[in-house]
Amino acid sequence: MENENILTIKDLDVRLFTDRGELPVIDRLSLSLQAGETLGIVGESGCGKSMLASAIMGLVAHPGKVTGGSIRFGGQELVGMKKRDLRKIRGTGISMIFQEPMTSLNPLMTCGRQIMETITSHEKVSKAEAKERALSMIRSVGIARAEKVFSEVPAQLSGGMRQRIMIAMALICRPQLLICDEPTTALDVTVQAQILGLIRRLQKETGTSVIFISHDMGVISQMADRVAVMYAGQLVEYADAEKIFSEPKHPYTQGLQAAIPRLDEQKDTLRSIPGNVPMLYELPKGCIFFPRCAFATERCHAERPGLVETEGHLVRCFQYEASESEKEQDVSEKDQAVQHDDRNAGSAAQGAEQKDEKGGAQV
Repeated sequence: MENENILTIKDLDVRLFTDRGELPVIDRLSLSLQAGETLGIVGESGCGKSMLASAIMGLVAHPGKVTGGSIRFGGQELVGMKKRDLRKIRGTGISMIFQEPMTSLNPLMTCGRQIMETITSHEKVSKAEAKERALSMIRSVGIARAEKVFSEVPAQLSGGMRQRIMIAMALICRPQLLICDEPTTALDVTVQAQILGLIRRLQKETGTSVIFISHDMGVISQMADRVAVMYAGQLVEYADAEKIFSEPKHPYTQGLQAAIPRLDEQKDTLRSIPGNVPMLYELPKGCIFFPRCAFATERCHAERPGLVETEGHLVRCFQYEASESEKEQDVSEKDQAVQHDDRNAGSAAQGAEQKDEKGGAQV
């Protein structure tokens, strides 16, 4: 099961239908996730990360719509699936931790009742069993006074405690896939570290696959096995986490990495990427990163690059497309050289055999 894809997204297209026309929120995006793996999705606000999560969950709301592509989870096609069938998958198959728990939790319902409701909506169990499981899960997410928190409403808890309740609700039915949409953004650094550690621990205990969405490269480096970098709805780089952080290829990924503060460097100002993510109704004609890229050429202004594979990365950049063609040329030249050497070696061997035969005749 370790090497099987639990989630496969192919050519996903999501658009907003507005007065300005059709706006491409997700543009022909393809990804895959293996069982037990953590996939990090990183990019600035407005890059389409949360819309991708909504598309996987089947929660794209008007005026948005999935207009093309495929999302396969556990062998089932989610695009076009009936709402009734999607509801069965949510919670037991796929769960999600949202960015702001205060807007996700019911403010008038106790935390315990909300967790119990998650259980009873998917499984036929008694209230007593549901309560016991809810208390056990509250304890497992690191809340010591489980009985007291069980009877409290979200407003009585701190931000970190509310996020722990959200994690408890997401994992209570042991889903195969957990989507974390910036779950630590509103938390202070200490609580953030605790929540990240909690998610990693629970993932190891349950074997759940995780999609971790963040704009923070530092957080992604702690959590992800593989990383997908998104910009203005497009996948611009995709590789193992180690490769992304040791050898970033795309200029946008390089910019995000350079913006991370380092303790071993003394600087008066932090680095930043000039400009902003373009609005969907005014995307550049060519490469969407062209206006902010230090390596842009006239070709970047006129043409939109495709994904190119180079050194274990998928990169959407013309400079690597050129390098790949040069590599192919080098390989072709090397093949020709090898063939030439083989022919010469064969001729030499044949000549030596003829000489041996002549020498043998003379003897």
